[in-house]
Amino acid sequence: MTTFTIRDFFSKKFEDESTNILLDNAPYFSEDAVIDYVMQIQKYALKEYISYLAEHPILDAILSKDITQLSSIEDCTNNICRVLRDKQNPGMSLIEIATALHADNSYKDNTVALTKYGENQVKTAAQLGLAVYRKELWYLSAIGYVFPCVEDELQRKYLALAQLRDPFYSKVILSLMKRDTDLKDYMTILSESTQKRRTSSCLRVLSYFFEQCSIEGVALHNIIR
Repeated sequence: MTTFTIRDFFSKKFEDESTNILLDNAPYFSEDAVIDYVMQIQKYALKEYISYLAEHPILDAILSKDITQLSSIEDCTNNICRVLRDKQNPGMSLIEIATALHADNSYKDNTVALTKYGENQVKTAAQLGLAVYRKELWYLSAIGYVFPCVEDELQRKYLALAQLRDPFYSKVILSLMKRDTDLKDYMTILSESTQKRRTSSCLRVLSYFFEQCSIEGVALHNIIR
């Protein structure tokens, strides 16, 4: 059995390789191996991941796409993974994803709204390591494919850890370890009105990290409202 380290998690090598197998050579994809990976990376304390990040910060500049815009955190995580897995992960357009997620059909005659809804949810899923974009279609990643099969507490810690690899969230988190932090300080590429709209989305994603800090006794400074 392969043993995975914190460095392996940050490199994403195993996740990327497993996603390639899932999408290009599905008969050789091992759900058990990916689930084992998810379980192994949970065994390290959150403080260890934060220490690694502090020593190896994410240097990528923050782009507009890194500043989350979502409508439903459940649709970005559990629901999108369940829906695409149930459909055998065929590759879906933004409209197809939104239609599958919107069981109430409230957007069914509005292609613009469907497209925007699908875009916001699946791009957030990708930001959290659950989805990938290939040849103009969206698929579950290896992690996204097994996500419905792992326990809730493992899901939630993975969603907390995934933020540590992100250009936007990693910088916010390192700041919160040192001082009270205003999210807007990391959104300066956006207009003020867009900053206000996206702040609530970003806080919903960060809630997974805050929850894990509470569970593991990691002290953080405050978000400036």
